[in-house]
Amino acid sequence: MAAKEAQYGSGPLFRVAGVVYGVMVGGALLVLANVLVVLMPLLSGLVGPAALLGFVLVGPSVVASCYAFNRLIAGADTGVFHDFLKSYRSNFGQALVVWLPYAALLAVVVANLTSLPGSNLQTVAARIGLVGLGLVVSTAAVHAMLLLARFNFRSVDIYRLSIYSIGARRRVALGNLGILFVAGFVLISTSVWLLLFVGGLILYLLCLNSRPLLALVEERFTVAADGCPAGSPAGSPAGSSPVA
Repeated sequence: MAAKEAQYGSGPLFRVAGVVYGVMVGGALLVLANVLVVLMPLLSGLVGPAALLGFVLVGPSVVASCYAFNRLIAGADTGVFHDFLKSYRSNFGQALVVWLPYAALLAVVVANLTSLPGSNLQTVAARIGLVGLGLVVSTAAVHAMLLLARFNFRSVDIYRLSIYSIGARRRVALGNLGILFVAGFVLISTSVWLLLFVGGLILYLLCLNSRPLLALVEERFTVAADGCPAGSPAGSPAGSSPVA
């Protein structure tokens, strides 16, 4: 009987079900944390362009989701809900500082894309270039959110490593860029409202693909803190310190 109890919950179907449930919970929390973005079509009619300020809160929610999903991937049993709230509270301020420059760059790219007139060869080339630039900026932003969710780095170091990691782990960067491109293409081809249902899955795939990147940063740029292994997911939301 004891052997059967020990084996309960250790099977592959149970683990898969746990991952699916965790991704669903994380996706729901991501939507709730960005309710201002979800309600933007309604708010824009009431407050005008000020409704765009809802995008400011995207950064902290993405960092919290990355932290929760990385712990889910590592097999932690604290729960996605608990991990999301823990990281959201702990990293809120720094996540805003790190996210806003990327958000501003993406806003400039989108503004230029929407303002390009005509469909001649030069305009098409410019649009392709802006889309490529937007994907690179988005990939760097994802890397920054992942690093902030995992490590206790200064904001300036997060910026540097988010760019450095693109070249240091090209396969990971290309994988993340591909995930973002496919997700963007599907959303544009169908409806952006689909993001409400697949946002959590997209972030989970980005976390899953970025494990080698986080391992590289942990190996080269961190030292153990408080007696725990550097970058240990079992510690605080920012579980390691930068190498001096």
